[in-house]
Amino acid sequence: MGNKKGTKVLCYAVVTALTFTSLMTPANASAAKKAKLAKKTLTIMQGKSKQIVIKNKKSKAKYKFKASNAKIKVTKTGKVTAVKAGKAKVTVKETYKKKTRKVGVVTVNVKAKKAVVPTEVPIPPDVVSTPTAVPSAAPTQTPSATASQAPTVSPVTTPTAEPTAAPPEEPDEDKTVVYNNYFEDGDYKDITARGGKIEVSQSENHTDGGMNSLLCTGRSADWHGASLNISKLTQAGEKYDFSTWVKQNTGSDQKIAMKLQYKDKEGNTQYKSVVAGVDDGVVCESGKWVELKGSYVIPEADGDVTLYYEMSSDPVADFLIDDVIIEGKEVENTEFKMTDELRAAIKADSLLSTGNNARLKNVIAKARNGEDVTLAYIGGSITEGALASPNSNCYVDVSAKAFAKKYGKDGGANVHFINAGMSGTPSDIGIVRYNRDVIERLPEGSDHPDVLFIEFAVNDFGTTSKGGAYEGLIRQALKSGSAVVLIFSTFQKGAGGTVMESQYRPYGEHYNIPMISMGDGITKYFDEDGFYDWYFGDKLHPNNRGYKLMSDCIMNLMDTVDNAQADTDNITDIDAMAPKTTAAYQGMKMIDANTKAEDDDALISIDAGSFTAKDSATGNFQYEYKGQKSASWFADNWMHTKDAANDALTVKLNCKTLMFVYKLSSSASFGPADVYIDGEKKGTLNGYDSSGWNNGKVFVAMTNEEVAEHTIEIKMADESAAKNFTLMAIGFN
Repeated sequence: MGNKKGTKVLCYAVVTALTFTSLMTPANASAAKKAKLAKKTLTIMQGKSKQIVIKNKKSKAKYKFKASNAKIKVTKTGKVTAVKAGKAKVTVKETYKKKTRKVGVVTVNVKAKKAVVPTEVPIPPDVVSTPTAVPSAAPTQTPSATASQAPTVSPVTTPTAEPTAAPPEEPDEDKTVVYNNYFEDGDYKDITARGGKIEVSQSENHTDGGMNSLLCTGRSADWHGASLNISKLTQAGEKYDFSTWVKQNTGSDQKIAMKLQYKDKEGNTQYKSVVAGVDDGVVCESGKWVELKGSYVIPEADGDVTLYYEMSSDPVADFLIDDVIIEGKEVENTEFKMTDELRAAIKADSLLSTGNNARLKNVIAKARNGEDVTLAYIGGSITEGALASPNSNCYVDVSAKAFAKKYGKDGGANVHFINAGMSGTPSDIGIVRYNRDVIERLPEGSDHPDVLFIEFAVNDFGTTSKGGAYEGLIRQALKSGSAVVLIFSTFQKGAGGTVMESQYRPYGEHYNIPMISMGDGITKYFDEDGFYDWYFGDKLHPNNRGYKLMSDCIMNLMDTVDNAQADTDNITDIDAMAPKTTAAYQGMKMIDANTKAEDDDALISIDAGSFTAKDSATGNFQYEYKGQKSASWFADNWMHTKDAANDALTVKLNCKTLMFVYKLSSSASFGPADVYIDGEKKGTLNGYDSSGWNNGKVFVAMTNEEVAEHTIEIKMADESAAKNFTLMAIGFN
């Protein structure tokens, strides 16, 4: 039946509300009025602007303005600019005290400019527009020459009357602008780098009266460019119109493509051009803005649907995009709300273990006392800060700065941090570059980081070392005196959000070190409406909110340790402690083309042979590395070029473990090289892989019990002598 207590409460609330209303002053009553539109209709001449005026606006409320189509542009403040003749609508919404309501709809009539009477032969515009034929899936026919060519314009010398303007096109009532970005406010609006990097350029733009565009730069492969996940913007089975202006300044014609990437129901990845009949891209003349335009029926995809742009004809040159517009059926999205209670629950659930807290408590005490403290982070793209915008919003920067603010002295000036993340790389590569990318970057006077955060669980599936390098990093850091924290990141729903976490938790338990599991914290909310988009920028990497949540979980570990009783350090001699799996990779060092024989007592000699070139396409750090922006991952590599002689790269050194990091390229110009140890062939390293993206791969050639002198040779097989091959680095101990 009914709840008497609840009924009493409700009655009390009603009486209270009525009493409050009766006591309101005229001023208060006026303040309680709902916001409304001053005008519900605006008429604007093409190219002109008008402001939407809202009466009775609340001071703490937020107002959003959304245009129904591309005939107008509307800013965040409600300024409407007329673009094309016709009609459009602006929906105005108010968010106040966590509640959103529709204020109203403004109908905008855009009047066309009067046509100017030409007195000479018209000059074609300085842009090229692509055909707009609509494919239902992949384009099956190339548009006819008649359809794709610009209409021929006859010279007009003495017109007798002004041309009559065509009647304005009526908007499709079912079509809404689901996404637009003119880059004028400097916001990427979820557009991310697809390899290379992106940045807002203030030097060129296509928008009338605009200032900015988006620059795709730092490219080292033909597919590098920009992408936008449209899964939540579009609906399967519905047709959407896409348009974007692009430009390149290479000095020659280039092909730029606008495509969709998705997996079909059979799990096959599809790459489909949105522009009909131009699978490999639209020919774009250097120095001219070109419109990419087309329509597509969104497929039933197994996962995300991504819109992307690439310049396949030149894999290294920059190109620009501007005025990205998607029109079609609007999809109602439920916006996820992160509450304080939920955030607290996630932080608590993510704390898998505080382990032995002695070293972390010591680090906190040092920071409070004003001593220099360095936090180092090593991992893959999540550590590198992929999709953080800007990169300083990644969890590394945010957590280090939060630690400095809370525990540091004099504003945290005594707290330093090192980001040693590298996209797409496992711990096999991390252990090779640990000295270079962490130890060599420490402040003067330090020989180890105070804390080392290790984040490789996502990338470590199928590693050559089978977790040995991961354990090697733990042992190497613990031996030096560092506190070690294992971070298990999470990603897409399909794999349950984790990869190697279950395999790597036992390492944390074996050494009794702190562990943070983002999977334990958040995967239970994956099916909550809107959470997935709240946390992720794509199916793998967090967005700025997700990175902030990772930082919160790290600080929760620090706060928990700070408030706990101190343990006695459980590790006094790591060499005397039995490994969980292997100690073969502990203490790895790196050799590259810049290493001299005198740099390490173990190194006897290096002869580069025919591997004397430098490969500039090996990926770039997303953060500032050793004072350099966009620094190459392995700048000092050994490259054999297809035109070089076939002489072996020869290294003599004293070691027991040997690892080789080499480049995988999707270019057929790359081929295999053979590895010989003391004259015995140990394996073949194939530098060509159709799915390679100039990333590194590891080959473990030797894991012996004792150190001995060895002669290493890297040589192209006779049949591959006319191929390229890049050896990025050699790891040894």
